[in-house]
Amino acid sequence: MSTAKDAIDPNMYFMTEAKAAPYAPRGHSGTVNRRLVSPETGATQIEVLIGRIEPGEGASPHFHPGIDQFCWMLEGRARVEIGGLTREIGPEESCFFPADMPHTFTAIGETPVKVLICYGPPYGEGARVEC
Repeated sequence: MSTAKDAIDPNMYFMTEAKAAPYAPRGHSGTVNRRLVSPETGATQIEVLIGRIEPGEGASPHFHPGIDQFCWMLEGRARVEIGGLTREIGPEESCFFPADMPHTFTAIGETPVKVLICYGPPYGEGARVEC
């Protein structure tokens, strides 16, 4: 019996940032994302990306219907707003955006942000609602 995963190149199970195609996410400024794990690589319950955000740029207020989001900071500093709270986070710190909760994410400081982002279930680009 053949499955959808049979059509995926097994080499896609091993990904690097350089191999992942860059794209500019909708509703973000100064941002380039690269999907490391997604439906295109065979994932059905999670999506993982690397994001690079220039200082002073980031995501406008929005939320993701039915989709949780987790961010793990690799480089730089960011200002995060969610649930009436504003925090600054840096390398080895994280933030979590529960499904349906409005949030913003802005790179601050002198250097770009590099962040690992996880969505569950996979986000793609369709499930975003501007606030």
